[in-house]
Amino acid sequence: MNENIPPRLQKENLGIVPNTTKPPIDLAKTIKNDTTKSQLKHNNDDHPHQAQQQPPQQPKKEQQAEVVTKRKPVNNGIAPDDDDDIDLGGYQKISKIGEGTYGIVYKGRQKLTNKIVALKKIRLAFSEGIPVTAMREIAILKEMKHHNVIGLTDLVQKDTYVYIVSDYLDMDLRRYMNDVGRKGMTPDHIKSYMHQLLCGLQYCHSHRVLHRDLKPQNLLIDRHGKLIIADLGLSRVFGVPMRTYTHQIITLWYRPPEILLGANFYSTAVDMWSVGCIFAEMMTLRPIFPGDSQIDELFRIFQLLGTPNEEYWPGVSALPDFSHTFPCWKRKNLLEDFQKYRGFNELRTLFNPEQTEVSLSYAFDLLQQLLEYDPCFRLSAKKAAEHPYFYTDITKIKF
Repeated sequence: MNENIPPRLQKENLGIVPNTTKPPIDLAKTIKNDTTKSQLKHNNDDHPHQAQQQPPQQPKKEQQAEVVTKRKPVNNGIAPDDDDDIDLGGYQKISKIGEGTYGIVYKGRQKLTNKIVALKKIRLAFSEGIPVTAMREIAILKEMKHHNVIGLTDLVQKDTYVYIVSDYLDMDLRRYMNDVGRKGMTPDHIKSYMHQLLCGLQYCHSHRVLHRDLKPQNLLIDRHGKLIIADLGLSRVFGVPMRTYTHQIITLWYRPPEILLGANFYSTAVDMWSVGCIFAEMMTLRPIFPGDSQIDELFRIFQLLGTPNEEYWPGVSALPDFSHTFPCWKRKNLLEDFQKYRGFNELRTLFNPEQTEVSLSYAFDLLQQLLEYDPCFRLSAKKAAEHPYFYTDITKIKF
């Protein structure tokens, strides 16, 4: 059998070598292929811009499968925001009603009692745990026991989220004013909402809690006229003596001038300025200081209340962001200035003709004391709730 095997292979016992002889060449086919390549090269040399580009190579099926099945990485250690947790133990999500800086708010239902509740969903970081703002809000909510301040009904932890369960109200004050207009914001409505706001705020301040983000969107109301102070995400417990706290507080339109001017210390007076802005907004149905930046907000305040100086606000020139080059505006009469608002002119027609002047004088006296430049002389929540404005018709006040 090994007659045709070379002696060298026989000696090394490598077996039969497979036939590696090349198949015969088809000259006709080779000439045709060479001619085609030559013509293509000639055309590309004459018209380089018409040269055909090779299509990109497609990944292999194994690579495509790997791309499809590869999971999206988690960014910054934050859990992905999925909405699979519709069932939360004793609660069930119904719909999403809002989203803020520190969480998403859902409308939910308590299964045992069928009571409608609000569920605030807070995302947790894998590396940091519960955010400080959430811990602070939960601790404050546990201490709040007042009918005009939101409270903590329950706390639910599911996977990488924490849900704060609280009472659910129909809408906030901002949406209410937009939807019903002046017909739903009569002098009696304003008086009732203002008194409830001051009572709730007095409770917070007496328990050493600064809200630090009062605005119409954070005031919830129901169909029975009840008002509740909500969203305590920026709230802070304070002590005596006062410490320096962050200036990243309060929505710009409701931010007091001492914060805008960089004061190192602030107290409960920052909330009272916001109350004054909300009071004016209920009368005019428009924000009175809608600034688009901090300096624009300051100048809008100065144009209405006058540029502050040492006579009206002792120590203002020592504030970090105060400048002697600020334009000098004179203080305007609030009652006369508000007449440019259509909403305020409609409000005047709703007053009792016999008490219009008295009611307006008391209302604007309260407003001026709430919008006082010097925080030391700005009206407190307790003093404001005792103002004569609320006692011209005591039947409109809810205690």
